[in-house]
Amino acid sequence: MTSHAQGPVAAISRPPLTLKMTVAALAGAGMLSGASVWAQDAVPADSTSVVTVSGVRKAAQSAQTIKRNADEVLDSIVAEEAGKFPDKNVAEMLGRITGVQIRRENGEAREVVIRGLPGLVTLLNGREMFTAGKEGRSLYLADIPAAMLQRVDVYKTQGAEMVEGGTAGVIDVRTARPFDAKGFTSSIMARVENRDKSKTNDPNLSGMISNRWKTGYGDIGALLGLSYQDGNYHDEVTWNSPPKDRAADLGAGISAPDELGHVLYQGQRKRVAGNFAVQWRPNADLELFAEGISTQIHHDAERQFYVGALGLNKNSSYTLIPGTNQVQTATSPNSNPFALGSTQAPHDYSLGSQGAIGARWNVSPGWRVTTELARTLSKVRQEYPIVDLVAAPPTITGNTYVNGGAQFSYPGYDMTNPNNYRVATFFDNHSHAEGRSTDWRADATWSPENDGFIKEVSTGVRVAKRNAAYVHELDGFQPAPGNIPLSSVPGLACNSMPMAGDYGMASWVTPCAAYMHDNIGSLRKLFNGTGARTEEDRLSQFNNQETTYAIYTKAKYGFRAGDIPVDGTIGVRVVQTKGVLSGYSQANDVILPVSSTPSSTDVLPNATLKAMILPDVQARLTAGKSMQRANFDQFNPGVSYNVPSTTVQAVGTGGNPDLKPIEGNNFDAAAEWYFAPTGSLTATLFRHDFKNYILTSSTKETYNGIVYDVNRPRNMSKGTLQGAELSYQQFYDKLPGWLGGFGLQANITYMKGDLTDTGGVLKPFVGMSKLSYNIVGLYERDGWSGRLAYNWRDKYVDTFNYRGLGFDLIVDPIKTMDASLSYKISEAMSLTVDVENLLDRKYHDYHGVASNPRDIRRYDRVVGLSLRYKM
Repeated sequence: MTSHAQGPVAAISRPPLTLKMTVAALAGAGMLSGASVWAQDAVPADSTSVVTVSGVRKAAQSAQTIKRNADEVLDSIVAEEAGKFPDKNVAEMLGRITGVQIRRENGEAREVVIRGLPGLVTLLNGREMFTAGKEGRSLYLADIPAAMLQRVDVYKTQGAEMVEGGTAGVIDVRTARPFDAKGFTSSIMARVENRDKSKTNDPNLSGMISNRWKTGYGDIGALLGLSYQDGNYHDEVTWNSPPKDRAADLGAGISAPDELGHVLYQGQRKRVAGNFAVQWRPNADLELFAEGISTQIHHDAERQFYVGALGLNKNSSYTLIPGTNQVQTATSPNSNPFALGSTQAPHDYSLGSQGAIGARWNVSPGWRVTTELARTLSKVRQEYPIVDLVAAPPTITGNTYVNGGAQFSYPGYDMTNPNNYRVATFFDNHSHAEGRSTDWRADATWSPENDGFIKEVSTGVRVAKRNAAYVHELDGFQPAPGNIPLSSVPGLACNSMPMAGDYGMASWVTPCAAYMHDNIGSLRKLFNGTGARTEEDRLSQFNNQETTYAIYTKAKYGFRAGDIPVDGTIGVRVVQTKGVLSGYSQANDVILPVSSTPSSTDVLPNATLKAMILPDVQARLTAGKSMQRANFDQFNPGVSYNVPSTTVQAVGTGGNPDLKPIEGNNFDAAAEWYFAPTGSLTATLFRHDFKNYILTSSTKETYNGIVYDVNRPRNMSKGTLQGAELSYQQFYDKLPGWLGGFGLQANITYMKGDLTDTGGVLKPFVGMSKLSYNIVGLYERDGWSGRLAYNWRDKYVDTFNYRGLGFDLIVDPIKTMDASLSYKISEAMSLTVDVENLLDRKYHDYHGVASNPRDIRRYDRVVGLSLRYKM
């Protein structure tokens, strides 16, 4: 097959000093920079050396070529073919990348950290994109379906041309464009997912159509993509409250939790997304584009929350966990312990869109100019009613440590009888957030005609104006006006959903989520007498405006040190950030508007060096400075206090308008051996030194005579994180027969580090696992392809100084395994079966020590069947 710029990936020979990308990189990547991606038109100089690959091998080869030719330290995931990836969305893909850790919850991957750090920039085609919210800095990556993607790049170091704002790195999501293909192409995928705990079969449908035409006005291309996902999920949790000293009732030195409980999550998420792209190339020197993407999500959930007080007193009988003074089993007869069945019924609506126009002009053989203008809009709204029921069983028997979690029951008492409950409290919670931004950038690149030391010089400017607003309810807590038997509110009572695990009590009575949504006005009237919605809390409200001005200059150089070709970059980015922060504060029970106008200027230098030690071995060094702005809610000058009750602790949340940007000085050294088109062994050492690192911690503060645990963000004094990454990839093509279809991808990351506060106390990085690794077995031959992926991450700190109690909330190691098997029925049609959560993973966290557990969480096992057709 003849090679072309947008066709199959090809491995081609190249001279050692060349700075051009191979066709594999061009086909899979576009420009390796933070600027917009432009379709590539280069063709190989020597077409006789082309080796055509496809599918899994094509994706692996293209990703390897991108990594090899990049100026920065990065890893990529590339589509096997247009829009085809082994995972459903961006967040799930990232868990396979070296040094990236994710956390799955509520039916999908959610949190993403790079090298143990959450401070990352999310880009869409090189442009900043975000999801509105209290934080509002980054894009919720699960909202980008795989069907729209060309590839995902994870930058662990940042060049001067890249959008600033992340100390951890940059995730750049690249969508497909019509000039990526040589002509007409289309695909459609129909998928159904079976989830074992939610017991549902969920449909997913996606499609893409693209074409390009040669006309009298030049080359024109257009692309349209659509995606629909309907996903149910079921998560279940059993929990212990934090341990307390029980000297007053059980004896000196004895500790035990006050309560045990369950949380059952059932939710449905409907996500509709669409994207388009139009390209016009009137001649070889000019190209214009317009593109956009929009995602809409409706998310209805039901969270059935149960709280069972142990009722510990001097008449309680108990046993201890062997070797400790911690209570393991306890029975409290005739103590009438507090028992609560609660339903949280959030409904979330989210809409995010971005549109962009841009142009590239080859002014002369040595000069290229690009520019683009983007507009991003995002809004998120949530209605979150909660209704509590209470009961008074005479006796409880509890075990705080059964397989790492809690188990309890009520001997001789029927917790499924609605007549044993009364309606206790109502929480009329709600919030909404909005964000918008306008970004413009222009870049110019000069390539000298003579092949000297300087290979390329680029410079550019970026101006971005961004607004973020948020507010939530005021005092959503409303106690029942008197004794309201549950039986007096017809339709409110439901039995709790079934549980997959054995936690003692198998079922209880809880409010029906459907009734709460359908009769929200009646519930409000029942509790407040008027039916009025809770007003908004001005202390939670902020409306921030942030304007950034950035300019950069970057030079690429190359020379020969003896027989060793060397190339690299040196650059600097200067960015000024001006903010107008508006919110409210409270003094002497008077709420007053406040504002501040912080401003900062950051100089961010960056340098890279890459030496081709052997034709297939290269070493690279990078050094640079990065910065990370505080989240928008962290600037909020107000403090929001909840209303404490028997089920709600006295907790407050406040901001800090004086926060400074986090500064990071980053160093990477790598050795990379590319022994085959789809074979590599790479090792990287890295170190990050931080200044002004922001950490949220809890301190005791008194307001209106009540002592609250108030969480506030604060700049830490300094921090250091260092570690190593090792990655291996190979297809074993030389094995005989069908064995030649096997391949392996494996990577491991080790990290260590800590933060030092202003008092000299060492604190851990929240969310950082010291050790993590991925092992992925691959197969592709004779129409069959398969993947078996195992991921393991070490324990990590989830919350520092949990609830101000003096210990950290720690998460146990997490292991996951997924698998997929595909068969190519014809050139146009393929069938795939995949399984997520083969090991029925458990999430387990604990209060400081493993014998003081908090949660055990279990999730759905998902079996998917996909049929894909392409033209």
